[in-house]
Amino acid sequence: MIASLLCGCGLDLGPQDDMLRPAPNNPEGFWESRSFLRLNDALLKAHGGTWDCPPRLDAVDWTNEPSLHPLRVRARKLLHRFAGCEPWGWKDPRNSLTLPFWRTLLPEMKVLICVRDPLAVAESLWVRSGISRAAALRLWFDYNRAVWNSAPASSRLVTLCDNYLDEPRTELRRALEWCGLAATEETIERVCRRVKPALVHHRTSPNDLERAGASDELLALYAELREEALLLPCAA
Repeated sequence: MIASLLCGCGLDLGPQDDMLRPAPNNPEGFWESRSFLRLNDALLKAHGGTWDCPPRLDAVDWTNEPSLHPLRVRARKLLHRFAGCEPWGWKDPRNSLTLPFWRTLLPEMKVLICVRDPLAVAESLWVRSGISRAAALRLWFDYNRAVWNSAPASSRLVTLCDNYLDEPRTELRRALEWCGLAATEETIERVCRRVKPALVHHRTSPNDLERAGASDELLALYAELREEALLLPCAA
């Protein structure tokens, strides 16, 4: 949803024929580049993991491992496609895990961290992939902790998904200002019509999350992310 809004306001996400096709569980589309997705999957596989079973990437210099040289060459070729296409970007949840690799190639890149309620994510993963609540909450924690640790505070913006359902224009203006994207009020009004709360099947409250048995470390991280999301005032 958020990638769709930014694209509608001028962010180049790449050629349409490289985008993942819509699916029954996501009829509006994923707005994800298959090229970036495959490269991220290859990075995870190179370290013995997958998107739903993330590898441990704790080594400080893992991005410089000689075994990753072929993937680094692929990545440079992929990034070269966007030369002269500024502003551009890509969306893939796997970036949360592989961000240190991409920052070696794009040290000045900005990172938009889109935070969704952990329990809502867990319910969605259960319906879509049969992943248990406990495993899904762990995935939420691993992904968000990884991107939180990898994206310097000066290069990241935390934005709450629920805000786009409740006040899409306000939150979109905030994201656009930070991304350096200029959009007219007419454009913002038009793209915000894409927001369809009815397509969001799982919304919960903080109390629901605590009752679901979320760990203290997850609750603390979620609170930190939400607090940072409120630090920057919305654009007038």
